[in-house]
Amino acid sequence: MTTRFLFIVWFALAAFVSGCGGNSESDSSSTATVPTITTQPTSQSVTEGASVSFTVVADGTATLTYQWRKGGTSISGATSATYSISAVASSDAGSYDVVVTNSAGSVTSSAATLTVTSSTGAPTITTQPASQSVATGGSVTFTVVATGNATLTYQWRKDSTAISGATASSYTISSVATTDAGSYDVVVTNSVGSVTSSAATLSVTTTTSGTLSADVYTAATTYYNTLSTTQQTATQVAWSLDAARKWSNLPSTFVARNGVKWGDLSTAQKTAARSLIATALSSAGNTLHIGMQAADDYLAANGGGTGSYGAGYFYIAFLGTPSTSGFWMLQLTGHHLTYNIAFNGSYKSPTPLFLGVEPKGSFTQSGTTYDPMAAQRTAMSNLGAALTSYSGALLSGTYSDILFGANGTGSIDGTCPRAYSSVTAHGLLYSSLSSTDQALVQAAIKSYVNTQATEFSDELLAAYLDSTALASTYVAYTGDGTVTTKSNYFRIEGPRVWIEFSVPGGVIFQSDIHYHTIWRDKYADYGGKCIS
Repeated sequence: MTTRFLFIVWFALAAFVSGCGGNSESDSSSTATVPTITTQPTSQSVTEGASVSFTVVADGTATLTYQWRKGGTSISGATSATYSISAVASSDAGSYDVVVTNSAGSVTSSAATLTVTSSTGAPTITTQPASQSVATGGSVTFTVVATGNATLTYQWRKDSTAISGATASSYTISSVATTDAGSYDVVVTNSVGSVTSSAATLSVTTTTSGTLSADVYTAATTYYNTLSTTQQTATQVAWSLDAARKWSNLPSTFVARNGVKWGDLSTAQKTAARSLIATALSSAGNTLHIGMQAADDYLAANGGGTGSYGAGYFYIAFLGTPSTSGFWMLQLTGHHLTYNIAFNGSYKSPTPLFLGVEPKGSFTQSGTTYDPMAAQRTAMSNLGAALTSYSGALLSGTYSDILFGANGTGSIDGTCPRAYSSVTAHGLLYSSLSSTDQALVQAAIKSYVNTQATEFSDELLAAYLDSTALASTYVAYTGDGTVTTKSNYFRIEGPRVWIEFSVPGGVIFQSDIHYHTIWRDKYADYGGKCIS
């Protein structure tokens, strides 16, 4: 009796549980959840030939499956919670993750980086520089990722020639010119050895030429229309070589300038003037103009007085009538600055271009730090350091200032054309320099030419850096080859290009030095009017 009763109770309970959905198989399928990762794979660094394993720990109902990936691409056969490489090669370096999946969905782990170092300790390149295409005037950056024992050093090269100063893992050209097109690679070195990256090609597309004259004409007209009748009369100067040659390295209180001075412009007029200057020059050239004005304000505030120095003593003039097709010049002058930008002449040209600065380096004025001639000073400093190892580059004479600056009658630009044949000591031929030092010469030339709008700089650099022109280009220096010693002097002279860099003593800061420099073009000064 008791046994029969217990059996009946057991049977009823079993039926009740079954009727209430107690079937375990159907219940698990209806409650599956998307996997979650509780332990992410970790980045690792190993030597070539060693083994490495990446592991993931994941939770989730139902069966979990795994697919490891490198750089987002699935790895064949890598379908477990751990992925191992028994003998790592340099090509295995990269980013690894894993996709964990079940019937409810999937989740992707965070990426783990595998860094592979050479078994010898020499550098290995894990990410090669990539080829790029950019329009003239744009910027471009090449980057390499390398690993290796000890400290890594970098030297970027263009067409197998070392690029001066390009010694970081990235190399940037801030304003690309057509002459920058070519093949770039980088040599990565440590105490054990070196490795050269694959070559990356830079393709340069040329922006539509012939637009600068129209753009500057529009900006000039806008500026001119903000001026009073008196100011317009002062701005518009009849073209002549004598009028164009009216510039100097001295303050305008010593040598008068053409045009209207900055200090007589209203805020609105200054805005239009700055827009005109920015249109006519490159970004570097416009920044240099602003820095030169700030340098004069600094002199005025530190012993020079406001009667001769200051941003207000910079001038803007039109020599000839602005036009999209007829010849005219935009002349921007002031103490230590002259741009003679000629439009629609025989040549695209901003020369003669005079740059000088005091103080010689970085300074802070009205809360802003400036260093107007940093590009030119650095380029000449690098070149000078290299030239000291070439006896043929050292001139026997001494030079207290530049030869062909604003030192003609009346402290304005002298005879036109210049008698360059009067110079008999030329220095050393460009071809006598090492490829590394040749790059320094090119960098120095670019530091001046790249102050100009792309349309001008492209044409001028193509002329100056042509292989035939460089074969007849000379470099020279006097002194100790630095830009910090009084009376030191540097010169670059080609068939067309003429650049001088001089280190006179200070004027306001008499215990220091300052700089006078000139960029001339033997054919294209004043748009070619000197020889036409």
